[in-house]
Amino acid sequence: NLCTGLWMIGDTRKLAHLDALRAGLAMWVFWGHLSVLCDLHVPVLSAPGAAVDCFMVISGFLMVFTTRRTLGASPNLRNALNFYVVRFFRIAPLYYLMLLVCAPVAAEWDQLRTQWLQALHGSNAPTPEPMTGLATPSGVLAHATFTFGLIPSLVDSVPLPDWSLSLEMQFYLLFPLLAPWAWQHPIGRVALVVGGAWLSWVVPQYLGSYSAPGLWAHFVQPSVILFKLNVFVCGMLMAHWYIGGASWQRSDLSSLTLAGLCLVTSKPQVWIFAVLLVYLLASPSSRLAGVLSHRLFSKRGDWSYGVYFIHIFLVCLLLWGLEQAWQVSSTGSVQPIAIAAPACTVLALFASAALYRLVEQSGMNVGRRLTQRV
Repeated sequence: NLCTGLWMIGDTRKLAHLDALRAGLAMWVFWGHLSVLCDLHVPVLSAPGAAVDCFMVISGFLMVFTTRRTLGASPNLRNALNFYVVRFFRIAPLYYLMLLVCAPVAAEWDQLRTQWLQALHGSNAPTPEPMTGLATPSGVLAHATFTFGLIPSLVDSVPLPDWSLSLEMQFYLLFPLLAPWAWQHPIGRVALVVGGAWLSWVVPQYLGSYSAPGLWAHFVQPSVILFKLNVFVCGMLMAHWYIGGASWQRSDLSSLTLAGLCLVTSKPQVWIFAVLLVYLLASPSSRLAGVLSHRLFSKRGDWSYGVYFIHIFLVCLLLWGLEQAWQVSSTGSVQPIAIAAPACTVLALFASAALYRLVEQSGMNVGRRLTQRV
């Protein structure tokens, strides 16, 4: 999950290597978007959408793992409301702040983006859709309530990669209803797997898939939960297997097998990540888990949400500045990315660390206080 806090085993140890994975996925999205903007297509790296799918696997795992005592097999209304409050105050504060930053600069942002694309591609430059998502009261309301992901014209209408937040919020809304299915009889888990996998195959044909319109609508991003329910369910079933002891006994592998079946329509990168995640969960004392648990890597996981949100701003501004100063686009796609990647990385890490301390932690504290009062 982009917005995860601490991972706990029981009540004592932190799964720090999973925080390191979150940090790595955030940088994958960051550098992937940079390579795409520079028209430099690198295998794996230039597929940032796969990294977002991997975040969804972690999100599904986290939600089951951290709420197994409060929601479990029979969640009640009070626990469900507490769950919503905690998740809202983890996501909303930084998102609302970034919306305030976006609103007054949307027109200038369109101009900068168009200038860079024209410099890079010349007369063949694509014409991006204008960022008008906050230009009307209805658009502001849709973004404030995270429902914009259900409206095709608003999915990609602000200079933020926020479509995944709407998707995440839809998952949170459904999670208290889905959680008992992950705990009850295997038939319930099988139904989740079959339903999620079937939806992931059918829905793009009717609602579109990136540049390809669907029969009913055209969502330029998979921002409706029906697109990605299978990926969240994969993580939920991994958590069911892990909580049961992460056993390799045949009788205990049903949840893990079903988790794999959830990904039948997913990209190979997501499969590889799922295998890596299972290995780390089953082998917390392995050398790889030890390396990833080092503070140098794991601490960056706290900043992953900020990195994800501010990287588009930094990348586009820096690329535009390079073009204005040295016309780097005329020298090919390698030079701008060679200059922008280290500069943007340093800026993003410093900015996200500050945002985590000043904004995100404050929001989490408010959420905790509200749930304690309840």
